[in-house]
Amino acid sequence: MDLIRPFQREDIPAALQLFRGAFLRNGNHAPMALETYFERVFFENPWYDPDLPSYVHVSANGSIDGFVGVQPRRLRWRGRRLRVAVATKLMASPTATPLVAARLLGKVFAGPQDLLLSDNSNDAGRRIWEGLGGVMVLLYSLQWQRPLRPGRHALSWLRARGTPAIVTRGLQPLGSIADAVVARWGPMRSRSASDGYSVADLPLDVLAGRLPTLLAGRALQPEYDEPWLEWLLQIAQQNEPHRVLRRRLVSDDRQDPVGWFLYFLEPGAVAEVIQLVARKDAAPAVFDALVNDARTEGAAMLSGRLEPGMVREMSSRHCYFRQAEHCTLVHSKDREIRDAILGGNAYLSRLEGEW
Repeated sequence: MDLIRPFQREDIPAALQLFRGAFLRNGNHAPMALETYFERVFFENPWYDPDLPSYVHVSANGSIDGFVGVQPRRLRWRGRRLRVAVATKLMASPTATPLVAARLLGKVFAGPQDLLLSDNSNDAGRRIWEGLGGVMVLLYSLQWQRPLRPGRHALSWLRARGTPAIVTRGLQPLGSIADAVVARWGPMRSRSASDGYSVADLPLDVLAGRLPTLLAGRALQPEYDEPWLEWLLQIAQQNEPHRVLRRRLVSDDRQDPVGWFLYFLEPGAVAEVIQLVARKDAAPAVFDALVNDARTEGAAMLSGRLEPGMVREMSSRHCYFRQAEHCTLVHSKDREIRDAILGGNAYLSRLEGEW
């Protein structure tokens, strides 16, 4: 008889085989150092919680043909710590019995967490999630983008879609001229709101300690400590070895922190922002500091998850918005928590999501 049970270390080889078949076959991005990924992410988390395990489905013949990962998180709801779980890597073998994925996710839904999140779900996962009583959050499923070097970005876009190299090479001079014109006379030349502010490396103790002050007024916000941040950011960087993770702190003229940003940088390509935090009155300065930093480092475009508290600043600075390829999903037995997220009264960056 088949069964669902907690994921154990000895199940890792079977989970790896399942992952290669279910995810890599469909062209999905594989974490770097895949052989050690499941150990690092699901068992070495400093906040590991045995009451929030990952699960496997064991078929009648004893083989593992389904998996769902669970990553513990900490958030505070109006000052009260919540037990939060992030569901990730939901997968089932093509030979598994029907509804294995739904049964696995249903097991996670029945757990003791106050809030369940997923921020990298495809349409199939969304349908299962909604069928179990969860909801998609449109606000946090939107993506903002800000061109920095439009010519270079356009050439990169053409190359990614199979345009012959001889064509893109021939267009390079035109793209360089366009970027030079925009840099000199375009909207990027206007006076920056970050003038008078300083930008420096972001220490982890500042990130963990100052977050509640900068997010004052948000009903739901993350809670961090240094060991967990060090663990997570190390995993994030290991998963993206070809990009550099930049952490930058923005301070005012009294050297008080007013915000920060973290993003993956690959010169000439899209820079992915994984966290953008700003004190309410300093949001324009922090966003302009991000734009200036990424442009100076050679990024062609900035992109990140929508931060509802900065929509006005983004819109006035020539950002545009689109539906992301993957969606953010939530489930909570507490309707107030769910409604706060749906209404944008929560701070959910990529650090709160799946890794």
